[in-house]
Amino acid sequence: MLARRFVLSLVPISLAYHIAHYFSYLFIGGQYAIPLVSDPLGWGWDLFGTASYHVDIGLVGPRLQWYVAVLAVVLGHIVAVYLAHVTALRIFGADRAGLISQIPMLLLMVGYTMCSLWILSQPIVATGAG
Repeated sequence: MLARRFVLSLVPISLAYHIAHYFSYLFIGGQYAIPLVSDPLGWGWDLFGTASYHVDIGLVGPRLQWYVAVLAVVLGHIVAVYLAHVTALRIFGADRAGLISQIPMLLLMVGYTMCSLWILSQPIVATGAG
């Protein structure tokens, strides 16, 4: 089936959305591992001097999270379109059929990108209008 040959071109989008959604979780929640390095069994050890480390929740602010999300979404979609292009050229060759076969995927990627960037542009808090 033809769709099976193109399915791997969607992997960069999946990775991009994982980065966009879990970037702050990784860098804030991942800090909880720092004190565990010094005291892995909870016996009060301080093997590497990090047992008293406190998590910095300000490490990833909203602005950084937004920039990372936008960058990940855009780059993920660009890589996906490129991979679909390479796959189409392998399957159909560099003739007109190869180029025409890429139009649906290109439109889909542009649509996904526009929708994703629109969602990221929406405010996450309500303003006091009443």
